[in-house]
Amino acid sequence: MDVKSLPKVELHRHLAGSIRIETAFDMAEAAHLPVPARSPQDLSPYLQVLEPMEDLGQVLEVFQFIARLFTTETHIERIAREVILDAAAENIKLLELRFSPDYLSQSAGLSWDRLTGFLLEGVEKARQEAGDIEVGLIAIVSRNLGVASARRTADYARRWKDVLVGFDLADDERAWPSSMFVEALRPLEALGLPLTVHSGEATGPDYVKDTLDSLHPRRLGHGIAVAADDALIERVVREQVAIEACPTSNVRTRCVPSFAQHPAKTLLDRGAAVTLNTDDPGLFDLTLTGELEVAQTQMGFSGDDLLAVQHHALRASFLPLDVRTRIAQRHFHGLTLA
Repeated sequence: MDVKSLPKVELHRHLAGSIRIETAFDMAEAAHLPVPARSPQDLSPYLQVLEPMEDLGQVLEVFQFIARLFTTETHIERIAREVILDAAAENIKLLELRFSPDYLSQSAGLSWDRLTGFLLEGVEKARQEAGDIEVGLIAIVSRNLGVASARRTADYARRWKDVLVGFDLADDERAWPSSMFVEALRPLEALGLPLTVHSGEATGPDYVKDTLDSLHPRRLGHGIAVAADDALIERVVREQVAIEACPTSNVRTRCVPSFAQHPAKTLLDRGAAVTLNTDDPGLFDLTLTGELEVAQTQMGFSGDDLLAVQHHALRASFLPLDVRTRIAQRHFHGLTLA
């Protein structure tokens, strides 16, 4: 299959992990960060993870540097525009882009609502330029910022419920298991915002069970640990919980030892609604097209599997049904979504 020309759907991409290195260089200069960066390439050791690291925690430390780049809301507008244009350039027809308002604002004390306004401007500018791409925004609760931040983010979601398509719980699941956030995230039910949760990325099946039992998400971010438990595989299939697999991310964070040992193909063959995603294309210097090529050449995915992955993603997307139906009719030969 020619994956470059294949219409694509991506559900798991982080705004903060999608910064072009040239843009990051401009942001670092504006922030006066003490790094020896005379060119964008000089920033790569601070900004990118190009080889497997020690563990997920070491990779998350890179985001501490990235957070320091956000010193003005106009940067967020630029990044959003560039992320969507980059996605459109590789034939992505539906992109869900997630961001943590608390994370983006913490370094410079930016206004959550003001930065969201700039984010929306960037999205709209990109859509006008790119044309044929639909974009959905997902607000993230960063577990590491605590339960109080989760409550504040849920309240933020209430204010922006007409803009957001979903909600996410991310970061260190081992230190901050999903059950800790039940009460803080309960208001989302009344808002009608569907939930995806980073779970089973660097943890075992018990953490995924905790996530499913306590938060009842429609999707699992990464979800690698599901494959380690037959009953859990049967459960996600039965409950139609989609898996947001991110192969290169999982190898670089050492959550899996190699592409050949990644469980995405196994889960797909067992009937799970597996999707393939970049996670952080700027951080890992990759594209969704490249991830599909890796799946085909190193993970055992057939051309039919790659097409099935797009179908699963379109069905599992949080965007409205009429939007997804239009994409299905235009790019996927009238794929039935109901």
